[in-house]
Amino acid sequence: MDQDMREVLTRAWVDIPCTARFLGIGKNAAYRAVKAGEIPSVKIGGLIRVPTAPLREMAGLPAHEAAPKAAA
Repeated sequence: MDQDMREVLTRAWVDIPCTARFLGIGKNAAYRAVKAGEIPSVKIGGLIRVPTAPLREMAGLPAHEAAPKAAA
């Protein structure tokens, strides 16, 4: 299992670069999708974070694959 998959399965939130790699899209495409509302996100102190449950659903995985832990 690669690092991005592990993060999406074990964390509650990930950053845009991890989101892009997990979905197999470019980082700029991920930022555009977030801006368009196609990928849910929150902005926390200038940092954009993506909840992993919707990412797992986008990939056809159960939304609650593992008990997510907070991002470090």
